[in-house]
Amino acid sequence: MTTKEQFKLHLESQSSSKTGKAASYVRALDLLSKILTAVPKGFADCVDIWNVRSVSRLQELYEVANAEKHLSAKSCWNLRGIPPSYLQNGYCTAALREFQNFLLENTHFEKLMSTYKDHSGSVEDLAQTLNKEITYPKAFLKGLDQEGREALRNRATRVNQSVFRAMILHIYGNTCCITGLDIPDVNRASHILGWAESEPTRMDPRNGLCLSATYDAAFDRHLISLDEDFRLLISRDIKDYFSSAVVQTYFHDRHGQKINMPKHFSPLRSYLQTHRAKGHF
Repeated sequence: MTTKEQFKLHLESQSSSKTGKAASYVRALDLLSKILTAVPKGFADCVDIWNVRSVSRLQELYEVANAEKHLSAKSCWNLRGIPPSYLQNGYCTAALREFQNFLLENTHFEKLMSTYKDHSGSVEDLAQTLNKEITYPKAFLKGLDQEGREALRNRATRVNQSVFRAMILHIYGNTCCITGLDIPDVNRASHILGWAESEPTRMDPRNGLCLSATYDAAFDRHLISLDEDFRLLISRDIKDYFSSAVVQTYFHDRHGQKINMPKHFSPLRSYLQTHRAKGHF
């Protein structure tokens, strides 16, 4: 998959509705490449913009594009055949900003996944190393207000959560450890100790289970848990109040069933003990 295609998918994943943002931003960067081909203004190295990997260089281009945007019709980048709205209405600068974000997030994701796959020390050291968020260049943060910085922090958190998901699904072979369901799109990386509950354990691979959506929801609400021998426990909140045939199949019949254990990074018993203490088992 090309960088351009990856970027479009990245944009689509950021939007909950079909706003046309992805297509507009991709189009804006394609047009910016054409503009630089005609009038490079010191950015001949950015003509093939989809192959630029330097965030700092893109930031320099962003600053120039922002200045040209405010010149409107007087801009030397106001060229025949290029819709002026893309530059003047800020699509080019917004697309550049998002492309920088994409590169930073992608690089961070790949770095953490590589760290996980290549680790050779203790799991505690691995968890600590993985529990680091994206470092944004100072120039990238320049001019951002508190709301903008908070939005970046939220995005950085989502990247780490994506790493955790990828890591847990890899550990469990993309398979729900209760049902054996092996469709990644319907499986979840469930935290044993919640993300907000314990910062040091957020990225600990022993703090996760691969569960299909229904069991993930039940586990998150402490309606199910695991005992010391990794056998499924059903909460009294289900046992005492729900007895339909479906509930019988999904929950009652599975009580005492041992999960399919991973070859590495088995769930930590102390984490499970804390989880059980929050339910009625």
